Amino acid sequence: MITLLGFITISLVNSQQTASLTSVEEILLADLKQQQLKSMIGDTEGRATSDSYGIHFDSNRYILFRGLIYLSADTSNSAIDLGDNVQFVSPGFDIIFSKINGEIAASAVIELMDSTNSRLKRIHLNTLGTITQVESL
Repeated sequence: MITLLGFITISLVNSQQTASLTSVEEILLADLKQQQLKSMIGDTEGRATSDSYGIHFDSNRYILFRGLIYLSADTSNSAIDLGDNVQFVSPGFDIIFSKINGEIAASAVIELMDSTNSRLKRIHLNTLGTITQVESL
């Protein structure tokens, strides 16, 4: 009985960790698409002019921003925390979507890792800003 209970507990913990990483991935994918769409339609967010929109990646969060460069002091930035066990593998970069066409300067790979079990999610974007592949490793 104790052995069975142990297997059930391990299974539930693994399911919860997988769900956490998948949840972060889904929210990030939605935010990527939203930032690209805002750039393409010329969303002004109540300002006088439209601008580019992008995402800055820190180790355990990402920041949605407006403009051609990420400015940490900009009060209009919106930070999204990944949670305790999820982090970006290679933080410190930006993805900026161009106005009107929504393209990015170079193709990009975003890697998310669950530090409790080393599960990895890899998101590929091409220069058109399109998500071309999502891998679970």
